[in-house]
Formats: sequence, C-alpha cells, structure tokens
Amino acid sequence: MKQVIELIDEKIDFLNQQNGAGVLMGLAGWFDESKVNTVIDSNKIVINELTDLRMKILELML
Repeated sequence: MKQVIELIDEKIDFLNQQNGAGVLMGLAGWFDESKVNTVIDSNKIVINELTDLRMKILELML
C-alpha cells in the first residue's frame, strides 16, 4: 500500500509541475492561453481525484 501512495504522490507532483510549466509557457506566449487553461483545469480535476484516492488508501491502512 505504501508503494501505491508513493506512486500517487509522484503523479500529483508531476501534474503540479506540468501546471506550473503551462502557466509559464502561456505567459511567455508560446501556447494559446485557453488551451493551457484547459489542460490545467483537467489536471486539477485529476489531482483532486488522486488526492481522494490517496486518502481512502490511508484510511484502509489504519
């Protein structure tokens, strides 16, 4: 179970980094800001779902 939590944490970290990079690229004008925002919004949804899953796994471990 600990390995599953570590995998979830890694994915959450990656998505947060991707969001940060997307914001910077959008500000730099390298990509269409609306497309960047769409990806960021999608990532936020996945992050919330992964966080919920992580909490459920932690509850099972108790």
